[in-house]
Amino acid sequence: MDQIRAMRFFIRSAERGSLTAASEDFGYARGAASAIVSELERFLGVQLFERTTRKLRLTEDGEHYLKRAREIVSEIDGLNDEIGSAEKLPRGHLRVQVPAGLARLVIAPAISRFLAAYPQVTIDVLSRNGFPDFVGDRIDVAVLVGEPPMLDVVARPVGGIPVMTVAAPGYLASMGKPDNVDALSEHKCIGMLSSVSGLPVAWRFRSAGQVIDFSPECKLAFDEAGAAVAAAVRGIGIIQIASYLVYDEVRGGRLVAILEDFRPPAYQMYIIHPKHPRKPRKLRVFEDFIIDLNAQTRRRWGVKSTD
Repeated sequence: MDQIRAMRFFIRSAERGSLTAASEDFGYARGAASAIVSELERFLGVQLFERTTRKLRLTEDGEHYLKRAREIVSEIDGLNDEIGSAEKLPRGHLRVQVPAGLARLVIAPAISRFLAAYPQVTIDVLSRNGFPDFVGDRIDVAVLVGEPPMLDVVARPVGGIPVMTVAAPGYLASMGKPDNVDALSEHKCIGMLSSVSGLPVAWRFRSAGQVIDFSPECKLAFDEAGAAVAAAVRGIGIIQIASYLVYDEVRGGRLVAILEDFRPPAYQMYIIHPKHPRKPRKLRVFEDFIIDLNAQTRRRWGVKSTD
């Protein structure tokens, strides 16, 4: 029995919750896949899965073996990555979660450069907001806007994303331009729904060195930034949002920045991933790519270093 191969297949089966799905990932026949797991269980002398017609469920021994198998396979992959010449290119597959707007406007236009530099790395990009399900979605690394929860992950700061409060020229001509935070109470506000609470996210402003929280009364709120921006462009109301999501609209005059004297602190962006005994090179180079891309994007948009 090739125990490392069996470990890898067991890990994928546990993550996918299905021998059939894991078989498709590895290109195995269904019967061969079942035989691999059965042989591994006989070798270990324990049952790893409770099998039903619908899904797999890990036993207590299976849960323990999964944790240690991941550590061992990660260690092996890290060691393999280190062996060879300094010019050896990283290789392997990455599943990456990126906020939808960032994936569309920033990552997608630039990802060809990464693929050209590292032709032996393949990438799946999942355009999703919120904290990733590393196990259930088999995610290797994620870009997160906002402070990461205090969980067992590695978080590397990328930099700040400036925040803007904007509205369409037609809306401002009709409703007037607010000149302070209190004046927002008289305006129509478009909210962004939190992926955690499901409620509109509070807006933030800064005045005289103090941060002011403002909870807008939103008759309209979205969980997807592109839709919220489209509504603002149509003159439905005011929105506060990450600057990269409205950069083109502001530059093109379809949206106008307001309350610039009260501009809030930047959103902080992080690259997060599970802990590894040795971080794979494919992960290291992707992190460096994201950090460099953020710096390039900030320079292109004229963002001040203090933002």
